This record gives sequence, structure tokens and C-alpha cells, in this order.
Amino acid sequence: MNDSRPIAATPRVDTSNLILEHLTTASTRNAAEAEAMSRAYDKYVFRARRKKSGAEWLTDNFIRKVHADMFGAIWNWGGEYRKIRLQDCVEPQDIHERILLLCRDFLTWDDNRSTIPVLEVAARLQHRLTYIHPFINGNGRHARLLTDIFFYSRQHRLPQWPQIQLMARGNEVRVYYMTAMKQADQGDITPLMTFIEDCLYQSN
Repeated sequence: MNDSRPIAATPRVDTSNLILEHLTTASTRNAAEAEAMSRAYDKYVFRARRKKSGAEWLTDNFIRKVHADMFGAIWNWGGEYRKIRLQDCVEPQDIHERILLLCRDFLTWDDNRSTIPVLEVAARLQHRLTYIHPFINGNGRHARLLTDIFFYSRQHRLPQWPQIQLMARGNEVRVYYMTAMKQADQGDITPLMTFIEDCLYQSN
């Protein structure tokens, strides 16, 4: 199964928005989130109908619904766009507009007449979602699930996203990913495509 932890995680210290108050330790919260992630993958990938190319399936509502299904039973912020500022992220008041723009752009990328390779569309989608950082937490996992939904819709094999916390060289992978993301910020999507391709190569 795809890993339940983000490649570049936002530190979680504030548990004031925790719905399941019996999850008193990080390990119990991580386990609950992993179970919720598994259910979300079943719903949107493994047991789902494939999305049609050119169909307007990536919408503001869908993006929030997926996040709510991932985290909404555990955290109050599940499916809710953040209202606080975070460093190097889109301002809260601009999130909705940026999401709508992403959805319009994706519709063009995913059009039947588009000549953009599947891998590039996936990289663009993951980068833009991660850059917008629409939620208070879980953005990396959310972006990877939406990327997998897209891959599945194109009948493409799914990446094996690295479980960095379990890897001896996990920090190197994290640096690789973050460097690729920063280069994508500057308009060069190729390193991120390479990162995702490496994850595909490692999958069965």
C-alpha cells in the first residue's frame, strides 16, 4: 500500500482540532490516519470507476471531498481550506481562486486532444496542489492520492511512494523530492517528473 506519511511533512504539534480525543499519542494518530488513507484509496482508486479523460472531474468540491474522506473523521480541518498563513505557501485568501485555476488548467492538460505526456500531467498536478498547500495538514498525502486517481484514470501503473521514515537513506530521498519541487516552482518540471518516474520504476 502507498505510504501514509508525507514525503515532506508539516510538523504536527497542535491537537486542538482532534475529533477522536482518545488518540492521545502520535503513534495512535498515525495508525488512524493510515486506516483512513486505506479507505480513501479503496474508494477513489482500487474500487472506483476510472475518470474519463476530458471530463471535468477535478473540481473544488472534489478536492475538498477527498481531503475530508482522508482526515475528516479524525481532524476538524479535514476538507477545510486553511485560514492561516504558512511560510512559502499561497495566502489563505487566494487558495480558492488558485484551486479553480488549477482545475481549469488540468481540464486542458487532461483533454483527449492534449499532447502532454501522462507523467508530465501527473507532475504538474502534484506540484500545483503542493505549492498551493490548501489545507492545514495532509497536503502531501492528498496530492499523491489525487495523482494516483489521475494515473488510475489513464490505466497507468501507480507509483510506490517512498516511506521515508522507514528508509535508511530517507533523508536523501526527502532532499531529492524537495529539490525537485523547488525547481518546479521555478518552472522546471523535469526533475519532479524524474522523481515520480523513479517511484513508478520501483512499483510492481
